[in-house]
Amino acid sequence: MSPSPTPAKAASLAEYAAALQVDPAALEAGAPEGPGAADAVLRPYLAASHASPAPFPAIAMEILELVRYPDVDLEELARYIRVDGALAGGVLALANSAVYRAVRRIDTIKEAVGRLGMSEVARLSAAIAMRSLYSADASRAHQAFEPTWKLLFQHAVTVARCASELARQGLVPTPGTEQTFMAGLLHDVGLAAALRATAELVSYGKLAAIPEPGLGRLLLRVHVEAGVELHKGWQLPPTLAEVAAHHHGPVPATELAPLVHLVRLVSAYDLLRRAPAMHPRAPAEIAESAIALGVPPERVKALAADLDGAEAWVGTAFPG
Repeated sequence: MSPSPTPAKAASLAEYAAALQVDPAALEAGAPEGPGAADAVLRPYLAASHASPAPFPAIAMEILELVRYPDVDLEELARYIRVDGALAGGVLALANSAVYRAVRRIDTIKEAVGRLGMSEVARLSAAIAMRSLYSADASRAHQAFEPTWKLLFQHAVTVARCASELARQGLVPTPGTEQTFMAGLLHDVGLAAALRATAELVSYGKLAAIPEPGLGRLLLRVHVEAGVELHKGWQLPPTLAEVAAHHHGPVPATELAPLVHLVRLVSAYDLLRRAPAMHPRAPAEIAESAIALGVPPERVKALAADLDGAEAWVGTAFPG
């Protein structure tokens, strides 16, 4: 039997539980859920498919890297965006949305960049570029999972947006706003890989369809390993790989620990609001990362408003 928490810890956890409006027992969650029968089919299939990882939309990283330099030319950034029709359309749509609309409508990428600001354009462009990883193909098996595809993409972009805004506000030390955005955007990319593999296995008749919340919990159980393999295949920066590898397990005491905890804090809170049955350990992860970062319960409670703002941005950038 594990020892009882000290009075100080019990009081602290009670305050976090009150902030999250959950039973304090949820913050003492034990080990992650063990594997089910579907895991034995899905894990080997995922491991084999990683020999040829899905192509990474390199333009996402290129644009974010470009805006890190203070002397970047607005016209140079506009040139990057013009070559991709989806990026160009998305940037113009956001610039002319209700959030940013000024007196007149703008019709050029250069004007859109000027109105939104380079960092905003870079983050939006990265999210648009990454959307292909969270999309079902035209097959019936993939389309059957359309609600889950939408949930995973909205979760990824909301976490990216919220975490990067918190980094900009200086809530915790991170490598930078743009790097935090990409870490949030890619931390759960293994969920997309796992969902794609699940859809294929269902279409082949090798796996029975799994209703929610079982499907979400299955994806959650296998997604960290899948995400790590994708990061290796894509040869992404160690900063991003570290977050993907450790955002559900013990966080190594490295200089990147605050970034991992920040992304985990925001991600777990978003799943607690969006799909609580998918991630029963979300309250425990929120409390653990908040305590590690020194974020008090009242600030954790305020994260609900931060996520509301991020979700509104996602809704504006990706309507429907």
